[in-house]
Amino acid sequence: MARPKKTLANQKGNLTTEKQEELKETEEKLQQLEPLQKTPPSYLDTIAKKEYKRITTLLKELPIASLDLSLVVAYCQTYSNYVQATQHLNKHGLVVETERGTKLSSYYTAQRDSTDRLISLSNKLGLSIDSRMKIMTPKPKEEKEDKFGDLLND
Repeated sequence: MARPKKTLANQKGNLTTEKQEELKETEEKLQQLEPLQKTPPSYLDTIAKKEYKRITTLLKELPIASLDLSLVVAYCQTYSNYVQATQHLNKHGLVVETERGTKLSSYYTAQRDSTDRLISLSNKLGLSIDSRMKIMTPKPKEEKEDKFGDLLND
C-alpha cells in the first residue's frame, strides 16, 4: 500500500457524508502507520543504500510507511542496477563482439529493464510528478449556492 488511491481532497463528484467520513478516517489511519525505517537494509549494495538514504528523507513528505519498505527497497536496488549497467556501458560500449558477430550488450538489456522498473516503482511511491500531483492536489473549495435564499431576499 504505497499510497491511497485518492485522498478525500482528491475525490471527484458528490460523496455522501458517510463516504466522506470513511475516507477521512482512512486518511487519519494512514498517518498513524509506522514510519519507514531511516537506515537502509543491510542486504542492499552500496549504491542502493546511498539512494535509500537520499529518498527516505524526501519520502517523509508523502504517505509512505514501513509497510512500503519492499517497494522502496526494490526501487533503490533497481536504481543501483541501472547505475551499474550504465557505468559498464559507458566503459565497454553498447555493442559486444561474439563468435557469431556483434550483438547488443546484455548490460543494455539490464539498463532498459531497470528504466522500465524504475518508472513503475516511482509511480507507485509518488516519486514522479504525475503521481505526486494525484496525491497532493488540494480539494477545490466549493461554495454552496443558496438559490432559495436569493429568492426569499428579493
